[in-house]
Amino acid sequence: MHNTLNKIQFILFPLLVLILISPNVLANKLSCNTNNIDKFIGAENIKSIDISTVKSKKWVKNYLNAYKEPNKIILEKYKKKFLANISIRFNNDLECIFPSKIRINGDYKDHLESTPPIASLDVELLAGNINSTIKFKLFIPHTRGGENEVFATALLKELKFLAPKTLIVPATFNDIKTTFIFQEKITKEFIESNHLREAPILEGDERFRWNIDPNERALGLNPFTLARITNNKWIEKGYTSLNISKDALEQLNKAYLNYSSYQHFSNSNGENPLNLKLSDFINENYIKKEREFKAILIAIGSSHGLIPHNRSFYYDPIYRTFNSIYYDGDSTVVNLKSSNRKLDFIKFGSYLNNDEIIGSSYAIESLNKLNQKIFHKKLLDLGLKYSLEEVNIIVENIIINLENINNLTDKELQSNKSYKPYFSNYEKLKRSKLKLVFSTESELHVEICNLLLLDCQLDKLSLKKYSEVLKGRYTDDSENSYIFIGNKQKYLDGVITQNQSEVREFSFKDGAQLILYGSSKVVVNKKRKEIELTQTNVNDRFLIHGSKLTDWSIKFNGLIDRTVNNEQLFNQNLLTGCLTLLDLSVENISIEINGALCEDGVNFIRTQGDIKNIVVENALSDAIDADFSKINFNNISINNSGNDCVDLSYGNYFINYANLSGCKDKAISVGEKSKLTINLSEILNSNIGVAAKDSSVVKINNINISSTDICFSAFNKKQEFWGGKIVVKKHNCLKNQVTQQKNSLVEFIE
Repeated sequence: MHNTLNKIQFILFPLLVLILISPNVLANKLSCNTNNIDKFIGAENIKSIDISTVKSKKWVKNYLNAYKEPNKIILEKYKKKFLANISIRFNNDLECIFPSKIRINGDYKDHLESTPPIASLDVELLAGNINSTIKFKLFIPHTRGGENEVFATALLKELKFLAPKTLIVPATFNDIKTTFIFQEKITKEFIESNHLREAPILEGDERFRWNIDPNERALGLNPFTLARITNNKWIEKGYTSLNISKDALEQLNKAYLNYSSYQHFSNSNGENPLNLKLSDFINENYIKKEREFKAILIAIGSSHGLIPHNRSFYYDPIYRTFNSIYYDGDSTVVNLKSSNRKLDFIKFGSYLNNDEIIGSSYAIESLNKLNQKIFHKKLLDLGLKYSLEEVNIIVENIIINLENINNLTDKELQSNKSYKPYFSNYEKLKRSKLKLVFSTESELHVEICNLLLLDCQLDKLSLKKYSEVLKGRYTDDSENSYIFIGNKQKYLDGVITQNQSEVREFSFKDGAQLILYGSSKVVVNKKRKEIELTQTNVNDRFLIHGSKLTDWSIKFNGLIDRTVNNEQLFNQNLLTGCLTLLDLSVENISIEINGALCEDGVNFIRTQGDIKNIVVENALSDAIDADFSKINFNNISINNSGNDCVDLSYGNYFINYANLSGCKDKAISVGEKSKLTINLSEILNSNIGVAAKDSSVVKINNINISSTDICFSAFNKKQEFWGGKIVVKKHNCLKNQVTQQKNSLVEFIE
């Protein structure tokens, strides 16, 4: 605490209580200064923010009570939510008032150390979005490292790591001028904005981190940390989500248990890095990226973010890997703008092992490719006022730090693979309120044991209760805290093996790989560059990923006359397509599909290039689905699709010619910040011709639509986006075949 600041605050407290603030009325819906869809879509950066609480007197009273508590921490009872109106001015002069909920944020009272009654805030918008962000934090700058946090997150994002949008923003709070650090929360919107599908988000579980006393330490016991899943609402969507989540948490907890076991058996109170190699990665690029991530965090003074209980991850079920998410690194990177400031390796040496030493060379390579002029411009947009020369000095000093790491002697993190006695040591403390939870073959059945594994009982949980267990927040009627471990035998053996039955792989000369899931059949003619894929079971899937695919023809023979009981739209590997093209560069590719009992006939994910010809017949749901991609479709022909014929999201697309018929919903659906240009299309016997939604723009040069109720529809579906826009030149539709929501637009031009 700063004594001078405290005295000033206590002088102001009585005045604050006496201030009469006129009660505000919460705006019951979003209010903006324009209906121009282009303004909404173009609003990216915040220029200023104004927060006004609806019940200002109650906010002040709650703030004062929280501050006057003798504890150094902010008690949970003071983190109640208050209604507020938040006015945002964007960089393109769009202004909106967002109805919102806010609460005090932070563990310690440094989050109250500002002009009363200003605190760090946790914010949720009840309508509208800020560049696809709905939930975010507004930190008093010193609580988040000020400019360090902005620079660190910007650098990591520029190097293609997962890091939350973070910027310095001028603000007012109940008419008091201040400054906040705006930082988005790690949510579904954050994941999708980074071109990833919603899947488990995990972090260190701190439930038992801080409640171990000196007497317990005297027994040689360190506080243990495992992992937990934060987005439990995704788990509750169905059994496939549940099984993916159990698999993810079991894998990550192996690494956490190894870490905790090392701490216990070595009787070490120091911190050591989490050894994610134990999580059985199958992709070398991800191992390389993880090593680079750790090396960079150390080089920018963000080792705090590598302590296991501070770490966050996104689990990718397709690759079965964990992507590190930067969060709370407590960086000191801007100290490096002075040419004589370098990293203190004596202080941070305990974090270093062979992974960081190897990763330092990868990080140096990435930083040498960094376009510092572009990066400098982005820093200015985020509220930092550094010169280009200062940015260059910081980057140069980061590289020097990485070179120093690279020159260190290799040392491997110790590993202890015997976990059996680990939790039993805590039984000395008679912690009867802790229960270990092990998964079973049955989806909802679990085995619940005491810490000695001697008293175990089978139980069945509801899907909601199971999600709470995985979230690390479930307690039973006897106030037992449940700790999810995973498979019991794997825990005892200390070995985790991947259950990838009936998975086969084929490699192509240009670097791409074909993966077959299930009992499917494949014929590859390398000379003629032809692939024929045949389903024998409705659960069979085909995945082509990595590198390039050029001049190939792919024929998919699917099933038509079978019953499908898919409880969710995706399978255990998060695949929605019978055929999926992932992380590919494609050129002159032809695809023919007949019969597709999947959510998507063919699904393109993070794919770019040219598709020569694509034909789909008899798709159960969407015929073509593309996400996070940049594709030119030369010719599309689709007949009989149970949902959308073409569904495009999060990308940039071009269709030269499309002949679409029998689309039960939309012939062409474009959403999630996508752009599409259609040169010529013919649409027959569909529900809707072309739909643009959720901050997407469609430009149509020529279109002919017949036997279709609605030709063009522009609207907003998801809160994290705005409306849609369609611009049409030649067409044959009537005025009553056009629908558009407020703040969306269908425009006809000559």
